[in-house]
Amino acid sequence: MLRKLLKPLGLGSFVFALAACGSGGTGAWEKATGSRFETLQDSSDLLGVTVPVLRAKGLEQVWGAPKIKRDGQGGYLLTYSDPKKSFTRLMIHGMAAPLPRLSKPPKFGGEHMVQDTLTGYEKEQEWRKVTILGEEVRWFQESASGGADGAYFSTEGFTLKASDGRRGHYRLVAEHGDTATADVARWFGSVSF
Repeated sequence: MLRKLLKPLGLGSFVFALAACGSGGTGAWEKATGSRFETLQDSSDLLGVTVPVLRAKGLEQVWGAPKIKRDGQGGYLLTYSDPKKSFTRLMIHGMAAPLPRLSKPPKFGGEHMVQDTLTGYEKEQEWRKVTILGEEVRWFQESASGGADGAYFSTEGFTLKASDGRRGHYRLVAEHGDTATADVARWFGSVSF
């Protein structure tokens, strides 16, 4: 139940990573990403945002303007959603402070039927990499898709400098199908100021 509540917020890995806390800095990562959502409030604009705004301009042309949330600390969350496909979206977190660094990607988990019983599982994984505005950024799968949502993918926290010299800290989260890693990598690599 908690997993279903957290996934729409981009927190799919929160529940699964709690079991893997300790190694790889996962505990600090999950605490930082989880507590961030408590500060986000719906907004109609980006007034008060102090970090450079990273956007997915290509998705905006196809899917329309993103939903906006602000954290009251100079950061924001933009959510781009495909109006024709539920469980297909990209979330851009812009933050004033960096996220803790992960030494290895968290395990990802999901659920499958075993003898008519829905059973959870976790899998080890390797980092995936994408280039975002000239910077190599590591990313991973947070969770497998389920009946009520798609698979979740996330970059680790990364820092970018805008043309005006200001720096921001970012995390990208995508919801899509389990086999849609090429789409996710393309979305991650397409963001820009």
